[in-house]
Amino acid sequence: MTEKQNTFGEFVKNYSFVIPDYQRAYSWGEKQLNPFINDILEHCDDNDDVSDDTTYYLGHYILENSKESDKFEIVDGQQRISTVYLFLLVCGYLKSENYINEISFKPVSYDLLGLEEIKAILSKKIDVDDKLEKLLKTSKTSSLKRMIEAVSLFKKAFSDTEKSKNTNILNAEDIGKYIEIINKAYCSVAIFNDKSVASQIFELHNTRGVKLTETEKVKALLMKNIYIHSSTPLDAEINIQEIQNDFSRIFEFEEKANEVWLRGEMSLDTILMYHLRAIEDGNKIVDFGSPNWVEGERGSFEYIKESLSKKNKGEIVAYAKKIAREFARSMEIITYEIPLADEKNPLVGDSLLLDKNRSMIFLLRAFRSGNPTENKLIERWENFLLCYEIIYWNGYYYNAKAYRDDFQSIYQSIKVDSNLNECNNLLLQYYKKEKWFSDRWEHLGNNAKNLFEIEKNKWHTNAYGWDKTAYFLYKFEIENEGKHEDIRKNIFKKNSVSIDHIVARGVTWEDLGFKRDTTENIKQSDELWKKITSVINGVGNLSLSTSSANSSDSNGLPYQHLSSFEDFGLVKTVELIKDWKNPNDFATNISQRTENIRTFINEKIINRNDIWE
Repeated sequence: MTEKQNTFGEFVKNYSFVIPDYQRAYSWGEKQLNPFINDILEHCDDNDDVSDDTTYYLGHYILENSKESDKFEIVDGQQRISTVYLFLLVCGYLKSENYINEISFKPVSYDLLGLEEIKAILSKKIDVDDKLEKLLKTSKTSSLKRMIEAVSLFKKAFSDTEKSKNTNILNAEDIGKYIEIINKAYCSVAIFNDKSVASQIFELHNTRGVKLTETEKVKALLMKNIYIHSSTPLDAEINIQEIQNDFSRIFEFEEKANEVWLRGEMSLDTILMYHLRAIEDGNKIVDFGSPNWVEGERGSFEYIKESLSKKNKGEIVAYAKKIAREFARSMEIITYEIPLADEKNPLVGDSLLLDKNRSMIFLLRAFRSGNPTENKLIERWENFLLCYEIIYWNGYYYNAKAYRDDFQSIYQSIKVDSNLNECNNLLLQYYKKEKWFSDRWEHLGNNAKNLFEIEKNKWHTNAYGWDKTAYFLYKFEIENEGKHEDIRKNIFKKNSVSIDHIVARGVTWEDLGFKRDTTENIKQSDELWKKITSVINGVGNLSLSTSSANSSDSNGLPYQHLSSFEDFGLVKTVELIKDWKNPNDFATNISQRTENIRTFINEKIINRNDIWE
């Protein structure tokens, strides 16, 4: 190890920087870029007297370098170096100078061509803003998008002239001063020839910028344990390289998976949590509910840390390597296999909309064993969950008439390197009550059907508070000419799903056309409102929506919601409510739509003997 104190200018001239693919790609946004601009402005004065200049601190950098290479991998500090590089690109564009000439820098490999294109656009100086915008729209990785956005932010900071609009105003005439501030900035550098030591520092060291993710902490923890417990230094180097290769794949999958609709806002750390619940190192057969959270005391990092502590020295290396390898496999399944299967059978994605917690475990295991869209397995899984939810909501579980369920045994029945017949048969046995799924479970189909009828009033009067109502409304739409891809894209993709009251709870008497100016008018309006409120929270008065549309449409009459419903692709809802104009008919209209939805649930969900034969 060597430690040096340098100016930043000396630092960048002396090394050839590479960001390894197992590292997090560029992640800085406006929240980090504006303080960077402010730092430069704070150290820039209006005179040429160097005696009163203050020194800018540009942070601590950790590099890893093997003795055989002239390349230095950036273990920590790559966000700052990347940002300075992008800033100098913009400065060079404005001054027609090559300020990056002395910096040898390569981003992660999957962003290399994109960065070259940014440089080419700036160097040609023709339609720069339009070309950057076009590149932003076509970029395949979120990290490349953030680089383009950083370049655009720096350009804007130079072009803004009104201080009231933007306090981070840069002056092109002062570019020479800015570069001098950066070159003379103080920084400290630690260089390691040992990947494992560098990774331990990375685990513990967190500087100003984006907080270390749970995934990054897990990566460093695995690398550290491999180094400590490998038989020889050579074995450690080989094993650590395997971990790096797997995390390189993981981070690349993460960038490519950002546009996959079914992930919604699911972060890489969340996927790690689901992976550990479902697979861990590939040998998991129990405890499918742990880790309990993404991070924290019962989160992913602490879960793996505890698991490592329970293994002997001979097991640790194999366990750590399998964690990384299997996590990369899970990312491949989520990024490619699930979306491809969903194109052929949308029930794959539907099951994630219905119950992400259970279905993610189910699918991560199932796709390792075969294709769950064959032999009716995905149909049975979705229908099993739907009937379970109907039974639960209608009091069978909620009122403690039954206790523990046995989803654990369903997951256990999906074994790696085997077909899915065992799981398929187990679902059938639970459905027919050949095996007990839960205390007093009874026949799944009959129980769901009976409770559906017994609790009929609940659907008419009180479906609003149930978190599965959105899914039943979604299924109702796609059964009636609505396109699942449109509804998913417009409502579910951003996790912005909301439930809208078609006849708004906040509608006024004036909206309903009533004047409460006489005793008779008051009596009539009160009777009408009593009828409407008796069913206002029933499923017939509810529609899929988004949080933003629900907010803007919330107190309008039914026809005032139609444009939103049309935009979302809710064909059946639009067809049914376009004629809801007479307030005297609202209660009847709501009740009729409730019956339409209940008929659909009864025929297309509860009585699905075709998939259980």
